[in-house]
Amino acid sequence: MTTVELNGKRRVWLSAQLEHAAGLLGAIITASPVFGWHDRTIGTRVSTVDGERWLRVVAEMSHWAGGALWTGNLDARAISGVPKPRLLTNLDWSDGDCQLRAELMTVAPSPVIANDMVLRDTPDLTPTWWAALRRAVDALAAHSTERVCVAGSGLRLRLLAAFGVDIDAVELEWTCAHGDLHWANLTAPRLTLLDWEAWGMAPAGYDAAVLYCASILRRDVLHDVRETFADLLESPSGRVAQLAAILKLLCLVEDGEHLDIAAPLHRHARTLLATHGAGRPGA
Repeated sequence: MTTVELNGKRRVWLSAQLEHAAGLLGAIITASPVFGWHDRTIGTRVSTVDGERWLRVVAEMSHWAGGALWTGNLDARAISGVPKPRLLTNLDWSDGDCQLRAELMTVAPSPVIANDMVLRDTPDLTPTWWAALRRAVDALAAHSTERVCVAGSGLRLRLLAAFGVDIDAVELEWTCAHGDLHWANLTAPRLTLLDWEAWGMAPAGYDAAVLYCASILRRDVLHDVRETFADLLESPSGRVAQLAAILKLLCLVEDGEHLDIAAPLHRHARTLLATHGAGRPGA
């Protein structure tokens, strides 16, 4: 059976699970579903007695379900001062060797800026929107959590293997981050930050770094990202965060996705390393 056929069957199965969840929650599906990365999730607008909501279903093999990714949206209810959907209720069930979770949440007031994490067209974003994004990132950075987005020991090994950079994680500044701040997780004209599965502690500037790397094909947007987050990106931790973000996106390239960003990401890594020595904090 081909990959396309497998993906098609999974989408049919996920659609059935979405309908099952809607029935359990007393919701009526009102729009075509949207599938997430590698068809791991499915979501759609639904109508409930309390108004319009967003229903999301995530499916994992039972031995993989659980942990920080599984509880991310639920744990994010503790975060304040950041525009994000509000999780109203969730429920779990299993189907064979798969574990599923349905999450009913409020609907974002504006559409996503892009359907892909990598930006290929220039969006119409106002200075007010950029200012709101900076406030949101700052508010999130001030949040205290035991969740981990980027582990220091793992980051040290990856940077050493990829770039020959040896960092001391203790010397970095660590703050709370969204962890996946790219263009398919941001809305406009009214800002909302979507998809809170991966949030947790990371090198300061990590969210700005991921957004910068996801904008690597659009010079005009790169300028806006840098203008908005210059202090974070140019800090010692921010430079390390940029290398970490480059590795994050290059992992997707290795899987055959976003091949057009490989060369500019490698150029950006070389620039960081040449400009800031070995990329060590304080270099």
